[in-house]
Amino acid sequence: MRHRGPVFCVRTLNHRCKDRVTTPLTAHPPSKKVPPMPLGPRVVFMRFVDEESPKLTPWITHSSSVIGPALSALVAVAAKQGEGRSVWQLVSGNNRQLARGVGIHSTFESARAHAQSVIDSRAELTVEHVSEAGRGVYGWFATLAGVPVMTCARWYLTDRDRRHSSDIATRSLSTAILHAGSRLTDPTLMAGPRGAAV
Repeated sequence: MRHRGPVFCVRTLNHRCKDRVTTPLTAHPPSKKVPPMPLGPRVVFMRFVDEESPKLTPWITHSSSVIGPALSALVAVAAKQGEGRSVWQLVSGNNRQLARGVGIHSTFESARAHAQSVIDSRAELTVEHVSEAGRGVYGWFATLAGVPVMTCARWYLTDRDRRHSSDIATRSLSTAILHAGSRLTDPTLMAGPRGAAV
């Protein structure tokens, strides 16, 4: 008698058993393991269409208010030529902003090189504490050879939070991983025909 495969009981209204032929299971090779996403701090990059992007304006305003007008003159400004405007930020494993890079770069490569130089020179960073007396908020920025290279991601309500923020950010640089690409931030992509962000 030829074997027709596994037989099992299917319960019906009259409680009779019927046999059903099933297709034997086929063994599949194990799927390739996808490398896990980095769980530690990392540097991510954002690219804007131009210097007039409404998403870039608050970034510039925050950086200028933290480091002040005098030191802002020392920060490199992106040339008019390039593939938009690129910036970088340091984020934690759960995507919380820890710090922002200072300066607007004309290419992704320039922004990445700047972030790498900050990481490589982290032992030489000098952290400056600042505050806005009128609003009662506290911030910080880091310099290399007197030039601002990184700022707090936001203002803080207490000096304790400010110091905690600068400590975490500077310590995170030692294990931060740089992303290989940038994300285009363009408000027209939200409703326009240009598609999703890249």
